[in-house]
Amino acid sequence: MAEITAALVKQLRDKTGAAMGDCKKALTETDGDIEKAVDVLRARGVKGSQLERAAAEGAVAIEVGADGKGAALVVLQCETDFAARSDNFRKLLETVAKAVVEHRPADAEAAKAVPAVARELQEAGAMTVRENIVVARAEWRTVPADGRVVGYVHHNGTIGVAVAATCPPAVAAKAELEALLRDIAMHATAHDPPPVAVDREGIPADLVARERAVCLKQIDENPADAKKPENIKEKMLEGRMRRFYEERALLEQKFVKDPETSIKQLLERAGKELGGPIQLAWFQRLAVGA
Repeated sequence: MAEITAALVKQLRDKTGAAMGDCKKALTETDGDIEKAVDVLRARGVKGSQLERAAAEGAVAIEVGADGKGAALVVLQCETDFAARSDNFRKLLETVAKAVVEHRPADAEAAKAVPAVARELQEAGAMTVRENIVVARAEWRTVPADGRVVGYVHHNGTIGVAVAATCPPAVAAKAELEALLRDIAMHATAHDPPPVAVDREGIPADLVARERAVCLKQIDENPADAKKPENIKEKMLEGRMRRFYEERALLEQKFVKDPETSIKQLLERAGKELGGPIQLAWFQRLAVGA
């Protein structure tokens, strides 16, 4: 049995535009033979004319459940912007999102197995949208305790953010909390660079290490800075890393509507006004092609 490496899966994905999970399954079935795997994908409904075209366009959907404590996060991709803006594609996106709310699949593969989704995908690929369509992401996420989930999708439909906060039930029921979380979701959608974690402790260690290495290299390659004592260099490094955390940790970012206030301060102030502490539990940023 050939080893099905990530590079091999990516090679097939680049060739066909099919989902990573579908590519891996096809390669497993064909013992790593790319051309045979293409045939397997064709046999499963991917048109031959579509196999050389990647699904690079699309849209995102965030569908919050009736109780406000969970949300469907969906990214649906196709080949052209024209198709992504069509009514048929939007209908398919809505179908997938509602299926995630109802069935709560673990991932995109499980979502595609839901009969309503499978039927709509087949019809869209063959008749209505007539392009290679990829369910790039489909999952159900909940708030871990008493609280609320709110979603925001940008008007172009290609980027959106879901935000979850824990708080007392009385606070969770207030419209002011929904408005606050929507503002934070809009902030996370617009902020550049985008946040990667709720707080600095949640930022991936490899990202921190890479940034630290870049900052050190910048200091060492600047003739004026390179001559400075090591303790001064360390302080310079600390300052640059502090700015990094302020840019990439959501709680430390300055709120776009009030640059004098951090997201953490915004939540603290809102907690006092609404009658109970509000803690940001998680956020999820969705983007086509990300």
